[in-house]
Amino acid sequence: MTDHACPCGSGKKFQSCCNLFLSGQAYPNTAENLMRSRYCAYAMGNLAYLRKTWHPDTYPDLRQEDLETQWTRLEVIKSKAGLKRSVVEFKAWYSENEQEHVIHEVSLFKLYKKKWVYLEALPEWPEEGRT
Repeated sequence: MTDHACPCGSGKKFQSCCNLFLSGQAYPNTAENLMRSRYCAYAMGNLAYLRKTWHPDTYPDLRQEDLETQWTRLEVIKSKAGLKRSVVEFKAWYSENEQEHVIHEVSLFKLYKKKWVYLEALPEWPEEGRT
């Protein structure tokens, strides 16, 4: 897998993209990079990485069997970087019963112990100055 395109849709090779984060060689320096790497973690069933990158106040009781979805592609629609909070809107497609479905989410990320973590899904894109 390492010489193939990264599942996150960046256009880079997996080895020089999200694998750097999933393997622990580096930590994402932006919320968008974190979101892309979390998509890869879902696609590859990497529960440990999801735990590490989820804010402890909102982390659900995920189990390995919760990660059996067949993710097929990711599209980042837009992202807004902030100093302590950032927002990323994306669509993630998955296959179920031979049909393609999509999740459309606006995600809120927060700096926690000087690292970006996923906090929660927002109902809509926040108004200017509200992130």
